[in-house]
Amino acid sequence: MKNEILLFSFLGLLFFIHIKTYSQNEDSVKNYWLKQIEINEKKINLGELNNKISKDNLENIFDRNGFHLIRKGVFFAQDIYVDGLKKGDLNVVIDGERYHSACPNRMDSPLTRINPLDLETVDLVKGSTNIQSGLGGVVMFNRSLPSSNLGIKADLSTVAGSQKGIDFSTSSDFKNHRISLRYSKGSPYKDGENNSFADSYNFKENYDYQLAEISFLGGVENIAYGGSFSYTDNVSFPYLLMDERYNRVFSAHLRYNKHKVYFNYTDHMMDNDLRINTMLMRTSVTNLTIGAIGDFYEVVYRNWNAENFFKNPMINIQNDLMPDVSNYILNLFKSYDYKNIRIHGKAGFSYQTVGKKEREEFYKQYFNDVKLERFFPIFSAGISYSSIISNHMGTGIMLEVNSESPETESLFIAVKKPGTKPAWSGNPNLNQPIKAGLRGLISFDKFNLEFFATQVWDYNNLTNKKVNDSSILTFENVDAILIGSNLNFSNEFIEFGASYTWAKNTSKNSALAEISPLSIRTKLLSPQFYNFMGFVEHTYNDAQLRIDETLNESTTAAWNKLDIGISYLWSSVNLSLEVENLLNTNYYQHLSYLRDPFSSGSRVFERGRTFRITFKTSQLF
Repeated sequence: MKNEILLFSFLGLLFFIHIKTYSQNEDSVKNYWLKQIEINEKKINLGELNNKISKDNLENIFDRNGFHLIRKGVFFAQDIYVDGLKKGDLNVVIDGERYHSACPNRMDSPLTRINPLDLETVDLVKGSTNIQSGLGGVVMFNRSLPSSNLGIKADLSTVAGSQKGIDFSTSSDFKNHRISLRYSKGSPYKDGENNSFADSYNFKENYDYQLAEISFLGGVENIAYGGSFSYTDNVSFPYLLMDERYNRVFSAHLRYNKHKVYFNYTDHMMDNDLRINTMLMRTSVTNLTIGAIGDFYEVVYRNWNAENFFKNPMINIQNDLMPDVSNYILNLFKSYDYKNIRIHGKAGFSYQTVGKKEREEFYKQYFNDVKLERFFPIFSAGISYSSIISNHMGTGIMLEVNSESPETESLFIAVKKPGTKPAWSGNPNLNQPIKAGLRGLISFDKFNLEFFATQVWDYNNLTNKKVNDSSILTFENVDAILIGSNLNFSNEFIEFGASYTWAKNTSKNSALAEISPLSIRTKLLSPQFYNFMGFVEHTYNDAQLRIDETLNESTTAAWNKLDIGISYLWSSVNLSLEVENLLNTNYYQHLSYLRDPFSSGSRVFERGRTFRITFKTSQLF
């Protein structure tokens, strides 16, 4: 309790500090294969971070300032976390187009599957300062505009050691149009003790995965248009009991001035046929999103349908896992700047309804007064004040309150499991969460120190429940508090970042589940010498001992990891060699697998020593 009081007291001091971040610094991130590249990073508003990217690894962008990637399988099977909020708490949009995970296990998170050759920047917004922000913020990818000049870009990455694979992408611009292609193929990794997925996680063998994508962008004066198709198959997910057998995504958009309409459609199937099993489990899913967005408005329609079965000679269980749920969303947004003050607000609604009304009988087994149609008002309001104290120092503060509808999964997922395994049920009677937040920042030269305190009422949290001697895993409303800080330092030769979040379920007086421990990242960069540049990076994650034992969450040991690399830049050509996990450390990250209806509950170790060679050119011809 003493520590809590100290934390609150320290954060309270921020009310007397005014902040502004004013600097623009060069930074370096890695591509999908962790290759070193250059980006520009700048604070554009308190709680917002803009990154200019030039290639395809977003991993390091999402591993700083409180952001983390949650790895669930191979390199593009990852999800998002920031300052204690995660996954569905953060929306992912591409040029204003919302992309929803079709898979109830979030296998197909769009976060790291998009083709980065099409992208120019990614905006990381932690608060409610954007029309498309979720409860915890929004990740916004922004496409670059096709050039009027003929140009061809290409990138080839290969990996060896603990993981073998190849990733090739290319794009061509001509007369304000662009076509992009990407193909990736590889095998699941081995951990630091040389154990493969087949050795450790009950796979029949180590199945190769592949990803292919084609996209088209074009524009004439005030009109822009485009479309894409992507395909993945046999993506192994050892954290889960099933694997992605295929995932197909179709998308198209049309924009006139600042008004845009779009759609994306996902066809997804997962099963356990890659594993040694005595019962076949399979889930087939479709997701359709149609939307329109402008400067101050957003309209979205989403339809989500998933069917599941468990089969063997003795059992045949059929589930309408996501029973044809439609979600209608309308948002209006306005922000106003006056000197050093910014005020923003959002108002709208979400209306969710179940199409397969017969599924009501499933929910009635566990809940009274089941509602298959839910209406939720959506709102946010916030104010921030910023000030430059001197040429070297700026400070500021932001207060906000926002509320979003519960995730569709939390309301309506429905899975009956065989034998004595607990069913998984959404709670159709959930209240919507309301969040109030305080965020402050002190910037001094190359240092940025951010603090935050968040109170969430009616947070949608997992719980075990017993009904008529039957156990189920479902959702309930709890109150929670999250407090933390992010420290960053960057200059020509050193990059340093540290993040920590303390979170509590105040309704149960226990730790809040799925909270990342203290994370520290230190990177040393060499001076450029005859176009060569090298780096050494150390990552430390502390042990996580604050867990929710009622959900069978387990503690995680501390770990260290060391990476090294060298790159050569000449004209438009960039060559790099990197070694990740140089010491071949065998470690696993802190994750709770309980949010997924088909979780394995097993600790999954990260990949061992991995070698990467990357060739990139911004002008092939």
